[in-house]
Amino acid sequence: MMEIPENVKKELKDGVCVACCDNIVICMSEDLPTNPNADTDLEVDREGGEIIIRHIIKDNPDNPLYLEYPADRKFVENVSKANGSVKIFFVDQKFNEKSTFIVKLNKEDLRLLRREIGLGP
Repeated sequence: MMEIPENVKKELKDGVCVACCDNIVICMSEDLPTNPNADTDLEVDREGGEIIIRHIIKDNPDNPLYLEYPADRKFVENVSKANGSVKIFFVDQKFNEKSTFIVKLNKEDLRLLRREIGLGP
């Protein structure tokens, strides 16, 4: 596990995810993905001047896991450079790593993200 920056620790609370450090998202949650190979969907919303990325991890068909976090241009550029890979670390309230999940965005999802944040194709 990487060292979590202090500014990210201040933002994290139960049920919150924060994008940081290249293509990494840190989520403080006891609700962990049960299948490391589960399919995921992507949703993107605009709120004010930022975009909100939502990953829907379909590890349980009756109760998928929803992760949501604001993202900036730099984060989207880093995800693009990492071939659409978003590494999600799940931590407890003491910032101990509980699980890791890799979201692999396809080219269409990457195009959508880049368009929403105002980057070229």
